[in-house]
Amino acid sequence: CTRPDLEIVREFYFEEVASRTPGAFLDGMLRVYMDSFSIDAPHTLALARVLGTRRGDFGPREQKLLAALPGLLTPAQAPNSLADIMLDAEDPYQKLKDIGFPSPHLPGLVKAGHGVFVEKIGPKLRDENERQRMFRWLTPTTGATLQTGAGPAIEALLAAWRTQTPPEALRQDLCETIIAAYNDPRLHNGGIWSGFDPDLKRILLRWLTKQDMKFFCDMVTATQGNHMWPPRRDFWLQLYDDKMIDEAWVAFGSDARRYAQTHLVRSGRTDIGRRFGSQLDRGGSTSLLIMRIGNKIVVDGCHSYKTHIFRMDDPKAPRLYQRQYYCDDIMRASRNSKPHNSIPAWSQWVMQHV
Repeated sequence: CTRPDLEIVREFYFEEVASRTPGAFLDGMLRVYMDSFSIDAPHTLALARVLGTRRGDFGPREQKLLAALPGLLTPAQAPNSLADIMLDAEDPYQKLKDIGFPSPHLPGLVKAGHGVFVEKIGPKLRDENERQRMFRWLTPTTGATLQTGAGPAIEALLAAWRTQTPPEALRQDLCETIIAAYNDPRLHNGGIWSGFDPDLKRILLRWLTKQDMKFFCDMVTATQGNHMWPPRRDFWLQLYDDKMIDEAWVAFGSDARRYAQTHLVRSGRTDIGRRFGSQLDRGGSTSLLIMRIGNKIVVDGCHSYKTHIFRMDDPKAPRLYQRQYYCDDIMRASRNSKPHNSIPAWSQWVMQHV
């Protein structure tokens, strides 16, 4: 497209587009125009100009596309026109297939149109219909998940909630949908997360912290009848609401993992093996909630497992976001622990040590 030594080749193509009889070459060059589209690039402007002189000579599929997208050969208008079609469609991905884009997640023109689409839909993303329109584009049921350009789209989804926390059910849906498509940013630094807006990423991380705490608490509430659990649950959730808990991660035992898969996550959307860690000691009967509170790592467990507090710089402190944990190893490494047999004494101890 830009190499000076290939200018003679580009000129040859332009001349051929202007003079070649209708057929595969002419139709193919329209596709080259769309795939190599860059709104102000000389090659795009030149191709648009010469292709515009042949509007009536394209094949049926290309004519259908031109009819649906009249501004196609006007580079300054084409991305906006494409974005408007997407904004009017219940399913933008399918709509683009219907008008003549065999694989809608393409570079060039579609990528440019995607950018305009995200910009225009961004302010509307608190609306359920607009969110679903966005997700049908990003994660189509009949195609692969969009990767290139997806970062700004997920940023727009999170920016819609910059000043207001979404309702709990919606927050869970957003968390699970985003990480199912683009991986958990706590476990993966690449992909869309490498250049992600740090402030918006922090919003998602805070949601994920609450979500993991809720998964753990809901599992214990449903499977453990101990009367001491509800005040412990309320204590941890209050610390979260007080913005003291910076990060959280769950390591489910085998029984709890089965319960979580059946009752806590949406079937078909969440991969339990990637979404949570595993706790392997005691036959998997114990599950762990691992939290970072300031410079401390706090580990709490279900049933009679004590609460353990480590300094982050302690080499024996368990690390967050590991795939496997051994609760007995954590217990043996701990020099600061407390049972829950007196909730007031226990909660006071936690506050003193964090």
